[in-house]
Amino acid sequence: MKICFVVRSVHNQLPNYTTTHLAYEAHRRGHRVFYTTVNSFSYTEDQHIRATAISPAHVTFTSRHGFLESLQGETAVREEVVLTKFDAVFLRYNPHDNDPERDRKNPALEFGRLLKQQGVLVVNDPAGLSRAASKMYLCTLPPEVRARTLITRSTHKIKEFLHTLRKPAIIKPLSGFGGQDVFFVKNTREININQIISAVSKNGYVMAQEYIPEVKKGDKRLLLLNGSPIIVDGRAAIYKRISPKGDIRSNIHVGGTRKAAEFTKVEQSIAEAIQTRLVADGLYFVGADIVGDKLLEINVFCPGGINNINELYGINVGAYVIEDLEKRARLWKTHAAFSSPLAGVRAL
Repeated sequence: MKICFVVRSVHNQLPNYTTTHLAYEAHRRGHRVFYTTVNSFSYTEDQHIRATAISPAHVTFTSRHGFLESLQGETAVREEVVLTKFDAVFLRYNPHDNDPERDRKNPALEFGRLLKQQGVLVVNDPAGLSRAASKMYLCTLPPEVRARTLITRSTHKIKEFLHTLRKPAIIKPLSGFGGQDVFFVKNTREININQIISAVSKNGYVMAQEYIPEVKKGDKRLLLLNGSPIIVDGRAAIYKRISPKGDIRSNIHVGGTRKAAEFTKVEQSIAEAIQTRLVADGLYFVGADIVGDKLLEINVFCPGGINNINELYGINVGAYVIEDLEKRARLWKTHAAFSSPLAGVRAL
């Protein structure tokens, strides 16, 4: 297959990134691997989508480090490619990595829609990514698997929600990312509650969410493929992220640590509850963040964790994903051939 990974920057990629794991495993399985960035797309008069793409040197690599060094070095092959002739395009561009206001309209999704219309397998599905771009997507999932939530810009409604909740809550921006501007509110009598709401709401809507006490013990990141938990050699692709002391955030980049975690009936039931919706929206590869028995967040744009999981359990999640992608691409190509208006002509 010819597979292209769409990222923000090729030169910012690291060996432990999930994208690197996926791309390297695709290379190891004999596929032609390309990287491109969201700023490299062109839609030309012949109705093709082209891009300036980078691929590693035409040799076989025995490590992710060597693969990535070649991709980022002078031996890399730079060329203009026609993405409409690719077997799969993997969107690994997170519009919230930089300035959410500037990236409010994600061009990768617009080009992804055109690629899909022209028969290319695009994962995750651009339409599904558009629907899941906001944390509000979580509110469309079954209420029994998520924390009680209010989304508003009204200070009065937030205070009323906190009063009705009668328990601690988390207040954060609806469009926030990376654990920024996240506040723990013990009760409405806190003297700085107005300041907290004002600070969080200055750039848009606020999400007030029931605080789950189990978060003190960390959250679990579970990787799902086509709505089902990834299971490799009997191990689920799941691990626990422990918050640094004095912080309510468990993000690894803010000092959180990782730990092996058991896959229990709780995680299984949450996965089953959201599977139908994820599959319907074409959200093929996602990360579900779970605290206690509640789903707190779904990462759909650039889910990570493969490196942590592989090192914790000695398994290879990347190979599992690429093997499944191969099957999916074959089915997609067959479906596209039969659904094309020219299918009958080709058959003659």
